[in-house]
Amino acid sequence: MDLNLNVLRLASGLASHAGRRQALIAENVANADTPGFRARDLPGFGALLDQSAPPFTAKTTRAGHIPFGADAILGAEPRPDAVEGADAPNGNSVSIEDQMMRAADARQSHDLALGVYSKSLDILRAALGAK
Repeated sequence: MDLNLNVLRLASGLASHAGRRQALIAENVANADTPGFRARDLPGFGALLDQSAPPFTAKTTRAGHIPFGADAILGAEPRPDAVEGADAPNGNSVSIEDQMMRAADARQSHDLALGVYSKSLDILRAALGAK
């Protein structure tokens, strides 16, 4: 039986990405008073996933399948990231408030990944008859 399931790989990748992002956010906060330090962040997991996935184009066989058409859904413009605040007089770009919001987002992503992983294993155990 092949247990190399996509859902488990994706959950593991999301947890790893959230951990790396949390470490980078901690580095930003640690350097909040360092003159000239520029805050850094990882691209979102979805963006990384889109880059690594093979191209996909949705096709409709009947007009009623997708009411707005596949082009309207797939061609939607993404929202821009939050505008960063002004740099400090010493050239530092770290905003503690922004970093705390990003840390909460990374934690939420990590919790989501662990929940998906755990529930997927529960489903596999139930399918195999384990108690």
